[in-house]
Amino acid sequence: MVAVEEAEEDLVLELVNMVKKVAQTVQEEYGAFRVLTNLGQHQDSKHLHWHVAHGESLS
Repeated sequence: MVAVEEAEEDLVLELVNMVKKVAQTVQEEYGAFRVLTNLGQHQDSKHLHWHVAHGESLS
């Protein structure tokens, strides 16, 4: 889990709300969406980021 300083909470909420808005737009256009996030050892440049995707079912 990523530690978030109290001063950063507003920024994190703003980012999550933006991901939510993008996901809603993708759902409206394509009928479904998937949100993926990456953070960790397997990145060359360590940073948190999200992907909002659509496509074939994972099942």
